[in-house]
Amino acid sequence: MARRRRRSSAKNWMFVAVLACGAGLSWWVFLTADRSVEATASRSLAARPILSASLQDSVPSPENPAKKAEPGSNEESKPPSNPNPPPSTESRPQQEVPSVPAPVSNASRITSLVVSAEEALSRNELIAARMRYQEAYDLQPQEPIRSRVRGELIRLGGETVLSPRIFENDSLTATYVLQPGDSLAKVAAQFKVTPDLLAALNGIADKNLVRAGQTIKVIQGPFSAMADKRAFLLEVYLDKTLVTEFKVGLGADGSTPTGKWQVSGKLVNPTYYPPRGGQIIAADDAKNPLGERWIGLVGIEGNAIGQERYGIHGTIEPGSIGKSTSMGCIRLKNEDVERLYMYLVEKHSTVTVK
Repeated sequence: MARRRRRSSAKNWMFVAVLACGAGLSWWVFLTADRSVEATASRSLAARPILSASLQDSVPSPENPAKKAEPGSNEESKPPSNPNPPPSTESRPQQEVPSVPAPVSNASRITSLVVSAEEALSRNELIAARMRYQEAYDLQPQEPIRSRVRGELIRLGGETVLSPRIFENDSLTATYVLQPGDSLAKVAAQFKVTPDLLAALNGIADKNLVRAGQTIKVIQGPFSAMADKRAFLLEVYLDKTLVTEFKVGLGADGSTPTGKWQVSGKLVNPTYYPPRGGQIIAADDAKNPLGERWIGLVGIEGNAIGQERYGIHGTIEPGSIGKSTSMGCIRLKNEDVERLYMYLVEKHSTVTVK
């Protein structure tokens, strides 16, 4: 009986030893596995910030713009890849682009012309000054330059064209030696002006009495006129050069037709025939509204075509000048219409209303 207990006791100790070995082996395996997991996790966490930084550098965003390579780094020497690189221009010769002068504005051109005209005046070169002023006026300067230039043109027109003075280099005027059989009327017709104007320019008291061999000043006509309805002005031109102007009265309610007119007939001390019917007023009657001169007009262009009952005349109402009160005709002060009467010629002179 005692021998059996010893065997049982030995078996029990062997069983306990096996269990202890198994438990120790399991604990060793557990510790080894746990350390391996920690090492793997540590490597993963360490690698994640590097990947994040790499993505931030390669994908620009408003918060993380792309960074430039540091000088001297490998990235600086590597150009970005381009699937469609531009063609090389190293061997292509550079073509010279022709230079185009900048356009000159009207204001600059007008200023230059006015300065040039004033310089010509300082040298007493009246014809050159007149030409420069006319070029500036044609460019339609703004006020107050426009009024200044127009005033100089009218002053120079009076001195160079509408006076006895003769200028050798003036294309608007000339000299003429009267031939046997000549008359002022014949010479005036040749130059498309009036004999009254030639007599006034040359101090000839009787236009019917001239002598052969006499040298006179003549004008290269014809004159023309331009009426501005907004300004109530009638400008007189000679070969596109402004030489004088007059204030005018016009038709009420815009009744003066715009367009181009031709001078048709001229009368001194005209009789008044009311266009809408009524009492005829004799030439010398103080109530005659036409004054001392009548310049008939025939419409040839624009709204004036076909019109024949309009004209330019004097007035017994000087206060109406600068206003729209007439029945459609253009009226001037009596002293002004007498001057205009000397300038305009039948069938050659024209009047444009704008």
